[in-house]
Amino acid sequence: MRIPLFVAVAQWALLLALSLLVIVMYRQLGHAFSTRRPAGELGPPVGSSAAGFDYMRVSDGALQRFEPGGGMPVLLAFVEPSCQACEKLVAAVGAVARAGDLSGLRVLLLMSDPPSYLQISEVFRSCSLEIGRITTRATVVAYKATATPLLVAIDGQGFVRSAGPAIEADEVRAFRQACLLTPAATLTVVPAGPRTDRHEAADPVVGSE
Repeated sequence: MRIPLFVAVAQWALLLALSLLVIVMYRQLGHAFSTRRPAGELGPPVGSSAAGFDYMRVSDGALQRFEPGGGMPVLLAFVEPSCQACEKLVAAVGAVARAGDLSGLRVLLLMSDPPSYLQISEVFRSCSLEIGRITTRATVVAYKATATPLLVAIDGQGFVRSAGPAIEADEVRAFRQACLLTPAATLTVVPAGPRTDRHEAADPVVGSE
């Protein structure tokens, strides 16, 4: 018995609609499991030595080693494609970078989600900044990156100058200024109030998709 054409088309349309619904529901999980965390609970202590770590460069799958210091200030952003607040931060960092306000320092976006998750976020897919995947839980522990988004400003000598959540361009610029502090400058944390759009960081699984 042959299935009428209009029935087959309706079935495919229903399948597509269900697929889109699953994607939308998945994107909302970050909000469903959000928590109110004080900024002080996230990020390494200001003034501490930033930890080195291994990561996988998402663009080509190559394993890389991050070592703070060496004269190059660094802005680390712990973000996830499945986190809507992270999309806002990535967009803000990209806008500040395009304006030339991040010249003189390195910017590295770090995620725990599998690289395939980039497909669910246009912001991440179109991002021209370096994106790395965390390969070990030790990195999350060292940077206290238990929720995202999280920005960490590291000066050229490898010391943490500021750490905390951020999503706005002005906040990104404030972290950039913290990266450029001299060793004799007073260390300060960029103020950030509690956010309700936090996303719990997932445990990285090496080699999984």
